Amino acid sequence: MADIDTDTDSEPELGTATIVYETPGENDERVTVDNDRLAYFQDHWLFAYGTDDDGNDVVRRVPKERVHYVERSVEAIEETFESGLEKAKDKLDDIRG
Repeated sequence: MADIDTDTDSEPELGTATIVYETPGENDERVTVDNDRLAYFQDHWLFAYGTDDDGNDVVRRVPKERVHYVERSVEAIEETFESGLEKAKDKLDDIRG
């Protein structure tokens, strides 16, 4: 199982997330990233998986069926939910005028 740590500029309050998933060669891979660099969207886990030669983030999409588990710190999730809720409230306020 490969260990890849893309957590280079981590802010301590963000915490980290670890995702363990099966690769096409049926090997397991473990990746640790900042919590804000991992998302679930359209039945896939998405996360930053390093950078390309131009310094752009490379994003990997892993189908939910290939993911064994995801570990995240609870405090970071609570902060993320609260932050997301505040952003949604702000957008609603903007829409309402």
